[in-house]
Amino acid sequence: MPADQELWLAIRNGDEKAYATLFERYHRVLYNYGCKLTKDTDLIEDAVQDVFIDIWRLRNNLTAEITSVKFYLFRAVRRRIQGLVGRLGATDELDLLSEKTLTDYNDDPALIARESADLLSKRIHTLITSLPPRQMEVLTLRYFDDFSVHEIAILMEINEKSVRNLLFKAISSLRERRDWLIISLLPPVFVLGLF
Repeated sequence: MPADQELWLAIRNGDEKAYATLFERYHRVLYNYGCKLTKDTDLIEDAVQDVFIDIWRLRNNLTAEITSVKFYLFRAVRRRIQGLVGRLGATDELDLLSEKTLTDYNDDPALIARESADLLSKRIHTLITSLPPRQMEVLTLRYFDDFSVHEIAILMEINEKSVRNLLFKAISSLRERRDWLIISLLPPVFVLGLF
């Protein structure tokens, strides 16, 4: 599997296969990141598509000395979404996941385990998405997308101290509400009895 930088250089030279590979590698990741910034899925899809269209259209002008293609893509999508949100008057409200009702267990251990893991995942997602948008964004960028504090500061156009403060507030908020997750860690049969 070629490294991002190799793909980037190949794209600069007009390699359509490298372009398709980069698109496949990052399309879903960028879309998921966009979902942290706005609930307008059409706007997110447009922003991601526009970034990739611009990369191909302007491939001859792309810089060869790029240190992180992933960082470049995240920053480009964030800026594109901000521009579209401002132009279209969209809101930055985030949708909270609605919890799926647990049914039809039929004593199947594999099904019980899957449903329990699914419930835990949804509760964690709900907890994270209930954070203020900037705290959620910084937490996601740091712990799910593996960006450094310095990169997040550049991406969000704030200073590093602000990034650290947002991370601290987000983690503190999650710690205060961690008891809410304990029920998700109980054996599934017990959890079913509580609902």
